Amino acid sequence: MAISDDLALSVSSFEGIGATAGVVVFAPGLGFRWSHNDSRRFPAASLIKLAVLWSLFKGDEAGFWSLQDEMDIPKDHVVEGGLLHRWSHGGRLRLDDLALLMIAVSDNTAANLLIDYIGMERINEDISSLGLRETVLGRKMMDFEAKKMGMDNYTSPRDLEKLIEALALTGKPSTRERALEMMSCQKLRSKLPGSIPVSDVDDLEIIVAHKTGELPGSEHDCGVFFHRGENPVIVVVLTEGIGSPEHGVAFCSDIGKKIYVKFNVESEGTL
Repeated sequence: MAISDDLALSVSSFEGIGATAGVVVFAPGLGFRWSHNDSRRFPAASLIKLAVLWSLFKGDEAGFWSLQDEMDIPKDHVVEGGLLHRWSHGGRLRLDDLALLMIAVSDNTAANLLIDYIGMERINEDISSLGLRETVLGRKMMDFEAKKMGMDNYTSPRDLEKLIEALALTGKPSTRERALEMMSCQKLRSKLPGSIPVSDVDDLEIIVAHKTGELPGSEHDCGVFFHRGENPVIVVVLTEGIGSPEHGVAFCSDIGKKIYVKFNVESEGTL
């Protein structure tokens, strides 16, 4: 079965349970792109942190700040999620350290500190300058009062495809390499790489660099397969309306396994 048909079958089966999926698979070096609901707007969950990372790197390249600049970790700014809510009071971290925590363990405190440092308006301007039509940073992480007021974070599969391409494939080499390092350290491995056979979970770092996200009713994952090879493959999977997290996780894992099996042949010599 052709990979396009196989992906379509997976999406059809998943949406048969009453959920909605948005998927993009893009292998620029192989001339392949397949999508489903690619322009549909989904709740972004923690995938919005990739937009924060993009804006942080863009500001560093422009000389507005350095990734080596340091920030305090104020106790009253700490929120749950990640590691910093278990951090001993006090201390300083570099912007680069905060970005790594924000991506690898999806640390919400790190994300909020970076949003405050960069500025929400500037981040949204950078989102717009990249041509991301459905992506918006409307609130900080864990800001439930803002959410009650209708302010939230959104994105689409097509926007994430563009964002990942800019971050990980076409950007300045040093920025590209650091973004991929951070994304390859992703610690939640049950989604896109969940069914990839490895003897050690750390072996996944050379296969896929990615960022996960989840909210009630949504399980997301997106990233780059075979990012060290000649034929990287961008994969974006967004979901909404799932009855249980397991359904969304299994769907992401199914898509990831299909991508690994199909495109590994084209990429195995360069891993």
